[in-house]
Amino acid sequence: MSGIPHSASAPGCAVVKLGGSLITSEGPGGPDVNRALLTARARELAASGRPLVLVHGTGAYGKPPARRYGYLDGRLPRGRAGVVAEVARDLARLELEVVDCLEAGGLKPLRLPAIQLFRASAGCASPLDLGPVRELLARGVTPVIGGNFVLDCDGFAVCSSDIIAVELALALGAASLVLATRAHGVYREHGRGEAIHGLLSESDGDALRKIDAAGQDVSGGMLAKISHGFRAARHGIATYVVDGRVAGNLNGALDGSPLQGTRLLSDRAGG
Repeated sequence: MSGIPHSASAPGCAVVKLGGSLITSEGPGGPDVNRALLTARARELAASGRPLVLVHGTGAYGKPPARRYGYLDGRLPRGRAGVVAEVARDLARLELEVVDCLEAGGLKPLRLPAIQLFRASAGCASPLDLGPVRELLARGVTPVIGGNFVLDCDGFAVCSSDIIAVELALALGAASLVLATRAHGVYREHGRGEAIHGLLSESDGDALRKIDAAGQDVSGGMLAKISHGFRAARHGIATYVVDGRVAGNLNGALDGSPLQGTRLLSDRAGG
């Protein structure tokens, strides 16, 4: 992508995105973090010894307010700054829990706010200076970034964790990008069976038309996820959508052989 600072390059690292539906749930008293699962996945990643950037979704903390306050299109004008402040407050609680679990699992996490790394124009987010991410990797620290609001030209825009993960993978020249979800992978017949694609190409129009577009999800659901993921695949980054519930699946994907998941392929390399 044009405008990516060369200084941000950190080839050989991995970007792992933990989906919001994977790490959060809606409990009787409000949203909760699945601490046991998150700590277990952190322990798995720490054992790999790889330099990595960890990105996470907002799930039960982020999707309900998008529906409640009517910004499923991902944008809010400056006159609704109070909504932004309220939602960001709740996301800060999520972020604290995430970092706590990652540290308990043996990683050395340091949270970076999305608003300092990305900016949006007409609702489309793009990276600013990602140098701090590279500098933290060089010091043995795991940068942690969650989906959140960023500044737009006339207000605020939601910067989804999928976009953050892909942009980081591109900017860093990552070796691999792993998008971990609560699904087995990309389903062949969404809602009608458990079979998944082992490989999925962006030229396979018939398969793509069967993927859920998730109209009530501010991040766009699986269809948006794989559309963003294909951008990384075009640049030679090994890109997977995997089941984050399965122990060993994250490191399997980083090694090129997930236990369960879908590899995204592009026939437009270098695009």
